[in-house]
Amino acid sequence: MVQLSELTRDKSFRTRLILACLGVSLFVSVIYVVVSYRLTAELGVETGLQAMEKEANIILSELVSNNDGLAASAASVATMIYGGNEEEAGIFARVSRDEGIWVYVRGLKAGQADDFRQYLADHTDLARGMLEFGDEKFLYIHAERNGYKLDLIQTTTSLDLTMAMVAKRLSIVSVIVLWIAIWLALTLSSFIAKRVQQKNDALAKIATHDGLTGFPNRRFLDDLLETCIDNASSSTDSKDEPVAGQGCLFVIDLDKFKEVNDSFGHAAGDKLLVEIALRLHGTLSSNQVLVRVGGDEFIIWAPGLNIDEAKGLAKSLVEQSDVPVMINNLAINTGASIGIAHYPTHADSGESLIINADTAMYKAKQLRCGWMLFDESNAVDYKKQLRLRAELTGALEREEIKLYYQPKVSLNDGHIIGVEALARWHHPIDGILPPGAFIDLIEHSGRVQEFGRYIICQSIKQLAAWRSQQIELPLALNLSPYNLLDPGLVDFIAGTLEQFDVPASLLEIELTESETSMNIESIQSRLDALKVLGVTLTIDDFGTGMSSLAYIANLNVNIIKIDRAFICDMLTNDKHLAIVSTALALSKSFGCKMVAEGIEEKAQAEKLLAMGCDYGQGYLFSKPVESNAITALYLKGGSLL
Repeated sequence: MVQLSELTRDKSFRTRLILACLGVSLFVSVIYVVVSYRLTAELGVETGLQAMEKEANIILSELVSNNDGLAASAASVATMIYGGNEEEAGIFARVSRDEGIWVYVRGLKAGQADDFRQYLADHTDLARGMLEFGDEKFLYIHAERNGYKLDLIQTTTSLDLTMAMVAKRLSIVSVIVLWIAIWLALTLSSFIAKRVQQKNDALAKIATHDGLTGFPNRRFLDDLLETCIDNASSSTDSKDEPVAGQGCLFVIDLDKFKEVNDSFGHAAGDKLLVEIALRLHGTLSSNQVLVRVGGDEFIIWAPGLNIDEAKGLAKSLVEQSDVPVMINNLAINTGASIGIAHYPTHADSGESLIINADTAMYKAKQLRCGWMLFDESNAVDYKKQLRLRAELTGALEREEIKLYYQPKVSLNDGHIIGVEALARWHHPIDGILPPGAFIDLIEHSGRVQEFGRYIICQSIKQLAAWRSQQIELPLALNLSPYNLLDPGLVDFIAGTLEQFDVPASLLEIELTESETSMNIESIQSRLDALKVLGVTLTIDDFGTGMSSLAYIANLNVNIIKIDRAFICDMLTNDKHLAIVSTALALSKSFGCKMVAEGIEEKAQAEKLLAMGCDYGQGYLFSKPVESNAITALYLKGGSLL
């Protein structure tokens, strides 16, 4: 993983950029001087040759017009042109005609004239250009007119003087150009370095911060924890600063985020996340860091915090998460579950801290207690729960979660009048797991609606199988109110019923009273749609919630199931007996059937029947069994009393 320090700032970048710009500046300056000098030299040579061509034309013109003979004419012309100028450059002039050759030499070193004669003899095709003899350079021109041939060679003394002056001027100009280039390089490098650093900072923020909330992300947290833990051993205690060498990590998971997201859309879910993030951040001190890991999960790193202080902060965080958020004119109460791990008590690395805090968070979610401190003694159970949570996806895909069925009977004659479907996980390692081992896992894993559709599909398939055997048994299944937040649930049920040719009247949906009452405004329309479809609605665990009569009336359910908590001791507890009696009266006034749960004794069944309760279920009649056992019981007939 790229370290955060490498992402945010490269301290050597500007130095390298300045050196590169200075190198380019020096290179450009050298190129400028070299090119300028060479262009000037070539121009000087061309200018010298043009001057010599003019001299050659003058000499040939004079020779043609003079009739004194070759030697006399050439000497006369040479005296006229070069006479009296001994200080000028060296000259070698050779004039030839049919009658002979005349040579004029001036200002040359010993032997140079012979070298020129030999060179011209060897190179008869030369016209003009520059010749090099030893370390000296000469300009050469060949011209012809009216039989005269002229070879003219001159030293480059004047050109050398000119080039020396040009070189001096270029050196001055090169210094100025180099200074300007360096100034531009420094200015440009400073500008580029600043812009690049701004881009790097922006990229670092993108890489280390959450795009939705703007708070740091998991990459940032990993680097932060590594840095803090590495530096912990070298920290010292201070009265004015938090105790060094310790800290607490909080893993926070919103309890009902997926339901909000599915019911109101991703925009509403994003709004909820941003609002909760701001609230959580507002609860923290300046040295505590809020991180959004992804989805509805947050992590807080609080350096210097001891366990007692962490408990107080966790309570504040839970309170902030419980405050409703207004979304689409509805007050949404999401709640949160928080797990706490302390460094170094619970872990000595960032990864272990996160794992342990996540484990404690899951336990808090399971117990619905808001927050939980990691407990090493329960680590094995925690890890098992985390393992099961991770294995849920495969369990649904492989249909490892199967339905068992508990009969509902008529208390009058003991005949089966329906069944309730109860899930069991046939785990390949842990064996058959009861609902308590995994239902909470499903509800808090974000897969509650997927699981609800899975159970609905399995139930309708079973109804179709029984109908093929001429068995018409209503089947009740438990749905969480979160399932009713699924906008496509009613259409899914209708489509599945049609697919397997099952009447809607055979399907019963049981809703937990307490949780349904908390979400009644959100799910009322879907309950109404299910009633229109023909599905039977049941209030499960009646009496355990704090519902009003208006709430029960608005639901317009078909069946009320009195909770087992009131049945188990109704023969000895007058208060519970009174509650059962009241529930029976309410069910009759609302035109609902009453089913008593948890009947385990024949005396309980007889008392309920005498009070006017017609239906019941419990171990007195049968425990939950597989579908083939229900088939055998139904086809056998007779009473289960």
